[in-house]
Amino acid sequence: MGDFSRVTPFSEEFGYERGGPIDRYYIENFLQKESGSIRGHAMEIGDNSYTMQFGGEKITKSDILHVNDTNPAATLIGDISNAPQIPDNTFDCIVLTQTLHLIYDFKGALETCHRILKPGGTLLLTVPYITPIEHGQWKETWYWAFTGMAMQKLMDEVFVKGQVEVGTYGNAFAASAFIYGMGVPEVSKDKLDYHDPHFQVIITVKGVKAAVH
Repeated sequence: MGDFSRVTPFSEEFGYERGGPIDRYYIENFLQKESGSIRGHAMEIGDNSYTMQFGGEKITKSDILHVNDTNPAATLIGDISNAPQIPDNTFDCIVLTQTLHLIYDFKGALETCHRILKPGGTLLLTVPYITPIEHGQWKETWYWAFTGMAMQKLMDEVFVKGQVEVGTYGNAFAASAFIYGMGVPEVSKDKLDYHDPHFQVIITVKGVKAAVH
């Protein structure tokens, strides 16, 4: 594990070069658990890797939203906090991992997600609470950190009459290891799986839009 008696991390890249970031362990376990909801016409931010990994043959159409035209894979261009060009009731599923904290108007982003989901459609979202701030391009828009309680209140306000499930993942050791930039293979699974809500590394959200009556 190296020596924790230091003021700099082992990695400034979230542990990608050490076998993969610890937060991704929680994110991917969540998406695996909720993979039944990743289906039909889906949208993901930046790329569609999680859509295809966990949706597979259940996906009939996959859209990629990017904030500008620099991403050749993008099928939709725009800021999700204000995207009137995307029609209402379009998607069966939206995969929004580790994105909301980079959007200043995060509630506007949640309202757009709710609007563009079909009735009965599902938003699968993850946000950080305990985390390093990226050294690269996203450091300039790394605005927020969220708690499970904050996400519960936000989702209850936006997904009115829908179904909302909020989960938290992490513990003191996992949070410390993540901050130091350790990779997933360097931490035993039992230490990652121990849950202490006082040390929230990742918050997960499943929001289902109310069906039309």
